[in-house]
Amino acid sequence: MNIGRLEWSDHLRIGVGQLDDGHKELIDLYNRIVWLCGNSATLSDLRERIRSFVNYGRHHFREEEEYMIEVHYPDYISHKLEHDRLLQDAEDFIDNLGGSLQLSDSEAVLKYFRYWLLRHIATDDKKLKDFNVAFGGMNATPAANPANGN
Repeated sequence: MNIGRLEWSDHLRIGVGQLDDGHKELIDLYNRIVWLCGNSATLSDLRERIRSFVNYGRHHFREEEEYMIEVHYPDYISHKLEHDRLLQDAEDFIDNLGGSLQLSDSEAVLKYFRYWLLRHIATDDKKLKDFNVAFGGMNATPAANPANGN
């Protein structure tokens, strides 16, 4: 298998400590799946690690959404919809493998979650980073936020 570990780097940083810590944790959980796949994993272990990744992703997305509401992030609704879509896609991916998941599928699993994680950080979370830079993050007071009814 030629899918390697992910390493945290500054280009993934969005500048909000709690959210960056969440991204680091997701990378760590992904790397645990990588390690497992290269070290005689059992199918049960693989399923458990995948579920841990998705469950933490759900938790992290809630934290991101709370932060976006707090700073009146104007793209909150579209970002939240993307979170919902990503989680649904991940659940569908897992469900579609269902009882047919085999250890030989581990490379496909790794490719999927690597793409899932890096794409979200590089696109949607980059927009949040740009907003933080432009408006000062927690000190931002841009106009209305539809999530708050403003």
